[in-house]
Amino acid sequence: MITPIIMESNLPVVEEKLSILRQRKIDKVHIDIGDGLFSDLLTISPIDLQKTNTAGMKVDLHLLVDDPLEWVEECVTLKPKRIIAQIERMGSQEFFLKCLESYGIDGGLALNVETSIEEVAMSCKTILLLAVPAGTTGSEFDVRVIDKIKQLRKIYTGSILIDGAMNKETYKIVIEAGATEAGANSAYWGGRL
Repeated sequence: MITPIIMESNLPVVEEKLSILRQRKIDKVHIDIGDGLFSDLLTISPIDLQKTNTAGMKVDLHLLVDDPLEWVEECVTLKPKRIIAQIERMGSQEFFLKCLESYGIDGGLALNVETSIEEVAMSCKTILLLAVPAGTTGSEFDVRVIDKIKQLRKIYTGSILIDGAMNKETYKIVIEAGATEAGANSAYWGGRL
């Protein structure tokens, strides 16, 4: 299954998309949070999300932000299933994961396409690999992610989540390479899945 991604700066649009997911009986959603500093992506904030109804949904928050640890307090109030953050602007990965664990929330670590898998702490339950440039939607699938999945699967037993440029073909390719889950934004909301 490909998880729908919500990447929006407009709260009513987020609420509308959550309503659509409920109508479709989809209970899992991946919400991107961007601060406009890590990448050009500027989305709604976790405080904005507190005004939405995510009850009964398994929510992943993907932090595409400077210093993800500073965002944890705002995010945990939403009671997400997972909080995944980019490692490129993170201090201590282990401290970030332990902080989330203290709240009873699963932590994940995310890597840009250019970031080597050797830079990620293998102690997390989920590693997210971007298949598109950070903070973009509608971008082409970067085939370099396939080799990263294969390399990672040789040394890592946890969940490998691929984010971006998903369609039926790319989904099949990443699953065959060793990924366990994937998310899509423009293809999902554009009706191409």
